[in-house]
Amino acid sequence: MYEELPGAVTDAPVETSSIPSGLFRGEGDPLLSTAVAGSTVTSFATQDGVQTLIQIPDASSPSEYRFPLDLPEGGEPVLSSDGAVMILDADGEPVSGFRAPWAVDAEGNAVPTSFRLEGQELVQVVEFNASTVFPVVADPDLGVEWWGHWVRLTRGETRTAANIIANNQGPAVLAGVACGALPGPAALGCGAAVALAYFKFVDPVNRANSAGKCVAINYPWTALSTPQIGWVGISVTTVNCTR
Repeated sequence: MYEELPGAVTDAPVETSSIPSGLFRGEGDPLLSTAVAGSTVTSFATQDGVQTLIQIPDASSPSEYRFPLDLPEGGEPVLSSDGAVMILDADGEPVSGFRAPWAVDAEGNAVPTSFRLEGQELVQVVEFNASTVFPVVADPDLGVEWWGHWVRLTRGETRTAANIIANNQGPAVLAGVACGALPGPAALGCGAAVALAYFKFVDPVNRANSAGKCVAINYPWTALSTPQIGWVGISVTTVNCTR
């Protein structure tokens, strides 16, 4: 998780009214707001952790935002191929992390954004340009909780998963989609867990695909470290797609 928010404390939180439905998950009053060179960073409590949003008012604002990481002793952050970041402990086991970030402009259009790592800092880069409608809201999205890892399949991945099930291609092929977003250590046990939990995927994936929606998969740590026991804790739900 973040060690602290960048910038100086402010009483003015990020304005959330223009964020598309399904992207804002905060509950209650803001936990903390800070000001960074004209932009605002605000954290909100959610049902499963904390959501932190960055509001960028105009094109003169910074395009990079830095978050110091609270790493376990001997641990390290790892950037995965899908843009997410995993925090590994000294034994290489995942203990927390961040989903791939998102950003939208004032009209709800996606704005390109990504993470990079510099030492013990997580850097979010927001690629706005002359055609961007401000303000932009960006989210360095915390997705790995103390209980495990949360994965949201894209619309295309959900469709692929449904086709795999419909064509009886089996758990090993499904795992290629369902585990694809997990970096090395977490992915090792995922295939075995998906094989054991295969029938937990069938109905939720088919429902989501039929409704034109996406699938979210919750993998508890026990499912990834000891799949023979932990697979029962896997849950698969239908969610709105963000991409």
